[in-house]
Amino acid sequence: MSVYFYIPNLIGYARVICALVFCYTGSFDPIVSAVAYSVSQLGDLFDGMAARKFKQCSVFGSVLDMVTDRFSNACLLAVLYKLYPTIGFLFLWALALDLCSHWYQMYSTLYCNEKHHKTAVSKYKILEIYYKVPYMLFIMVLLSETAMVTLYLNVFIDWFFIQALMYVSVPFLCLKHYINFIQLISASDKIIEKESNKI
Repeated sequence: MSVYFYIPNLIGYARVICALVFCYTGSFDPIVSAVAYSVSQLGDLFDGMAARKFKQCSVFGSVLDMVTDRFSNACLLAVLYKLYPTIGFLFLWALALDLCSHWYQMYSTLYCNEKHHKTAVSKYKILEIYYKVPYMLFIMVLLSETAMVTLYLNVFIDWFFIQALMYVSVPFLCLKHYINFIQLISASDKIIEKESNKI
């Protein structure tokens, strides 16, 4: 079977389609948009499970997974930029940081011959906690995604439940982007250290 048709990769394609639906409906249909985005993000749980269960892990699948995460987050952050004109620049900064930190992290992992950035040793304690404490990564991603979705829905729907979730989860979104910044610094350190050793 071609890697293109591995089950986890089919889930990845479905995630991309859901993110595209969000892009199309984001400005006029909050319910469809929120469901499409949430389904896309929930797919991130199942593609990894499927890869392990069916023994269909692949480099292509790993790249597809990361690119889909970045693509869907970028779509939502771009919509939030439009919906919150006063603080919109913060969402653009977050978008740029998310893309840059993950690109740097992936490049440094390859350049330094590390197996995976989640298992590599880091001198930054916050990254050790984020990646190696059980369920920490899952909880942080869940809460930061909840923050973005509730920030989006709050513009269209005046429900106390949405506002309460938003106020509880937004600090975790800020923390997640702080971790992205530390990840960018950590990846830069590794690249410079390896390059310095060659001189």
